[in-house]
Amino acid sequence: MKSRTLRITAPHGLHVRPAAQLVALARTFEAEIAVCVGDQSANAKSLFCLQKLPLASGTEIALQANGSDAEQALEQLSALLESL
Repeated sequence: MKSRTLRITAPHGLHVRPAAQLVALARTFEAEIAVCVGDQSANAKSLFCLQKLPLASGTEIALQANGSDAEQALEQLSALLESL
């Protein structure tokens, strides 16, 4: 399993629209991808699951991916989150 730690920098946090962008991108990868906040985690391919996490601006999250394209998934998802 590969992992990256990021901080949400979007001024309004990861609300529905940016979360939907994350889900759409995550679904393009075969890897299993999770977003973790503290001891909570959610499937990055499910908007419903992501919305249960506290994803306010400034929150530190861990992206975890497992699968053949895990590194590429982490790279592209990190770039997306940093651009929001």
